[in-house]
Amino acid sequence: MRSDDAVEIMRASLALAFPTASAEGLTRAAETLIRWGSEDVEDHLDQELIARMLLDLLRVAGVAPRDFRPVDEDWDTDALRDVAARYRTWSHSDGMIPLPFLPRPPDEPQGPRIPDDPDDPFGPLRPGRR
Repeated sequence: MRSDDAVEIMRASLALAFPTASAEGLTRAAETLIRWGSEDVEDHLDQELIARMLLDLLRVAGVAPRDFRPVDEDWDTDALRDVAARYRTWSHSDGMIPLPFLPRPPDEPQGPRIPDDPDDPFGPLRPGRR
């Protein structure tokens, strides 16, 4: 998929969530979300980080939090601010309030290395093996 197409798809989705956002704000928010997706931030999201991400997106899109009307009534703007993490695990964009960056944990813990078995037919390819 071309990056322009991905931005347009994301932009259309964000227009439904942020109806008061300008065209420029929607484009900035769409590009930001795509960048965060490439950073694999979704792998480690919890309620606090979801709230922080939503507040960050509102700022990037130029939408006042009071203009945001979430579908879930438990997620009003005051609740978002109360729950939101005081750090982020994704890259900072213009318009976001400065917060500390907390690196995510590694994908998989690295255990002790098991030596290769030369008789293992499923082992790594070695010179002369196909």
